[in-house]
Amino acid sequence: MNSTTVARSATERLFAAYALLSALALAFPRRPLYAALLAALHVAAAAVLLRASLAVPGARRRPVSPAAAWLRDWYPLLLIPALYTELAVLNRAVHGGRYFDPLLQRWEMAVFGGQPSRGLAAAAPHLWLSEALHGAYLSYYIIIYGPPLLLYLRGRRAEFRQVVFALMLTFFVHYAFFIYFPVQGPRYLFPAPAGEMARGWLYRLSHFLLEAGSSQGAAFPSSHVAVAAAQTWLSARYLPRLAPWVGVLTLGLALGAVYGGFHYATDAAAGLLLGVLLAAAAPAAAGLLTGRAEPLERPAGGSYYAGPLSRDTRA
Repeated sequence: MNSTTVARSATERLFAAYALLSALALAFPRRPLYAALLAALHVAAAAVLLRASLAVPGARRRPVSPAAAWLRDWYPLLLIPALYTELAVLNRAVHGGRYFDPLLQRWEMAVFGGQPSRGLAAAAPHLWLSEALHGAYLSYYIIIYGPPLLLYLRGRRAEFRQVVFALMLTFFVHYAFFIYFPVQGPRYLFPAPAGEMARGWLYRLSHFLLEAGSSQGAAFPSSHVAVAAAQTWLSARYLPRLAPWVGVLTLGLALGAVYGGFHYATDAAAGLLLGVLLAAAAPAAAGLLTGRAEPLERPAGGSYYAGPLSRDTRA
């Protein structure tokens, strides 16, 4: 099984495992009326993904159109918004609208001696600083899709699929937290930072997007920070010239998440640590999911997984 097949199969099995784990939330007494339909969709998706991941390499198959091949590569990243949207339904099914913010606020006091999500903006209410940090926060969407798209357009498909696996591992671990340990975050509990900064265009855009599409209970650990941290790690491996830029945006995003009152500082710190750990652990996780006997080491100038690459890995 080559590195491309390993990464794709690992992603499909990871996705199937998450589909079943999230479906368990719909067995709790507070499940919605349409829980049976939603659970059936999850189980069906898991079955399809597992079947696809078990396809025998080299077996004869029908020709696949370019559109179908593109969709199979990109569907995990394209489904992120839908998976994020259902989190509020799933965590309410488990906890009935109970959130663990009081515990997080106690952690904030113990670690930081206060509530940075309320104090940072009050201590430095500057429009220029606010716009810079809110802009970094908005760069999250570029950070998710930019590096994979660059690898894909360069024809580095094996590396693209390995990056997708690492990103989905990061997303799914955080989504499990959001389902079974939901935290609202300060944005739901405290007023947004006001004053001069509220006039900023990027400030207004950030708050508009969150009002339109945020999922209640999806604060700890911060998936925004974790995914950005994972992309920094992955960019250093695959796109080293891009990595410093992603790293700067990641730090700005983490600060902006707290400065803008979107996350507790504990959310950001935990996301930063967990994102790096998951990106580093992705090769081993892929090996476990695919049952590879050989070690998943990183040969110099080679693939993220064991085995040679047909392309140079440098940016």
